[in-house]
Amino acid sequence: MSTCYAQVDCNSFYASCERVFNPRLAGTPIVVLSNNDGCIVSRSAEAKALGVPMGAPYFLHKARLEQLGVAVFSSNYALYGDLSGRAMRLLAGFARAQEVYSIDECFLDIGGEPEPERLAQEMRYAMLRGLGLPVCVGIGPSKTLAKLANHLAKLDPSRDGVMNLQALDAAELRSLLAAVPVEDIWGVGRKLSVKLRLERINHAAALAAADRDWLIRRFGVTVARIADELDGLSCLSLEEALPPRQSLMSTRSFGHKVTRLEEAREAVAMHAAQVAERLRRQGSLASFLQVSLQRGVYQQGTVQRDSEVVPLLPASADSRVLVAAAGRAVERLWRPGAGYQKCGVMAWQLVDAERAQPDLFASGPDPEKGKRLMAALDAINHRMGRGTVKLLAEGLEQPWKMKQDMLSPAYTTRWEDIPVAKAK
Repeated sequence: MSTCYAQVDCNSFYASCERVFNPRLAGTPIVVLSNNDGCIVSRSAEAKALGVPMGAPYFLHKARLEQLGVAVFSSNYALYGDLSGRAMRLLAGFARAQEVYSIDECFLDIGGEPEPERLAQEMRYAMLRGLGLPVCVGIGPSKTLAKLANHLAKLDPSRDGVMNLQALDAAELRSLLAAVPVEDIWGVGRKLSVKLRLERINHAAALAAADRDWLIRRFGVTVARIADELDGLSCLSLEEALPPRQSLMSTRSFGHKVTRLEEAREAVAMHAAQVAERLRRQGSLASFLQVSLQRGVYQQGTVQRDSEVVPLLPASADSRVLVAAAGRAVERLWRPGAGYQKCGVMAWQLVDAERAQPDLFASGPDPEKGKRLMAALDAINHRMGRGTVKLLAEGLEQPWKMKQDMLSPAYTTRWEDIPVAKAK
């Protein structure tokens, strides 16, 4: 049975999520901003048609966006994360295997499907009807070609959101690849594309036709595999179960410059608690915790950052342990009058919670009672929404939190924000 992959990508994902629960936004140009309402990170098709630039600072374009009637939103990560999970679960039902590649895209193994284009249209219909999210689907004999097909489907509206490279013969595929610039190939970054162009490999067809031994000697085996994938030979299998992460980090900019130790301590406590939650979700324990405070002062292109690494003995995923350790580190790092703009917590040298060796001489909370307490904490927050129950050290009002002046409701993760339908 020949290999066949479908790559499904949600169109303008953040902007599309904002439209799901607000039907009045249909046809309205939408942009979504980055942390602290800084830059434009997502644009609806209507906003792109107006020439709104990607990555541009919001304050530079605020007046123009208002004139054009563009709806502007702060990033609503709770909403996007929940809709992403629902989308991936829905798409998994269409294939034998799935690799979740990012928050808004995945690869599906549809090998053996007699009518892949019909299946792709069924996916698009199910996503639009079930979640209100528009998607494009690329189909190909390799993951690289499926990714490329999705890119082409977005560029050509006549494709109706689906592009099938599996159906092309060798000559048709070469002709199509000749029109794809080498920098548009999945896995070819800016620096690599420059090197390839210096060797007169300017488009995908040239890379697919290049001698493999020469590619390995000149660029390495990874580029040779990309060439094989472009030639229709599947070299990259689906990663159904991603390996556990070796480090976990939580970091955010402050909504204003922080000059009070109490505020910095609360912010770091919140990040430490979030890292602890992710550790428990992954089934890991942290051996070390790194706490950082950034002053945001640039001198000769460098950022003024203070950090400290704290050993955790024994390794832990207990929020109380991580928050206490992070709090002590903040007090040692703090410089009165400095004014901080960002903080973060990173856990590293992670170990499997089931195989971790206990420390018979360690002091602190009882580990078994701690496990039950953390399990109860996670269960409540999962059911009622993140932050429903938290440590007092994280603060109550949290005036230091990043700016989200145009934040939409958490329609699917907070009880008070769930939409209510009324019938007259």
